[in-house]
Amino acid sequence: MVRSIRALSITFTVASTVGCTSLLIPSQANAHHTHSAQIASAKYTYNPQLVRLYTYECTKKLREVKGDSADKASQICQCSISQMQQQHSQMQAIQIFTKAQASIKDDPKAMPPELSPYFTPCISTSG
Repeated sequence: MVRSIRALSITFTVASTVGCTSLLIPSQANAHHTHSAQIASAKYTYNPQLVRLYTYECTKKLREVKGDSADKASQICQCSISQMQQQHSQMQAIQIFTKAQASIKDDPKAMPPELSPYFTPCISTSG
């Protein structure tokens, strides 16, 4: 679990060191994805590989910690990254994930307070 978040944070950190601007792509390129409406309406667009990694690791953690089904966990995680894309640039998101990683070390099963604002609207609408 912690290793998953660490891998995610490392990926975001690596992405930030190569220059986030080069990782940003126009939202039209994501039109083939299932959740293209969410992506297209996002204020900020993140690198698709980072979004996939985040969604994968997040889904895995929700399944392990909360026992959610794969579909429900994936839906919540995709919603949370969309919430973040409405409010933060990719570089800001990397900083949030880095802080969240430190919080997870204290309590691996707790929701990091840094991520809570992005999950709360998603959990309440997922039923």
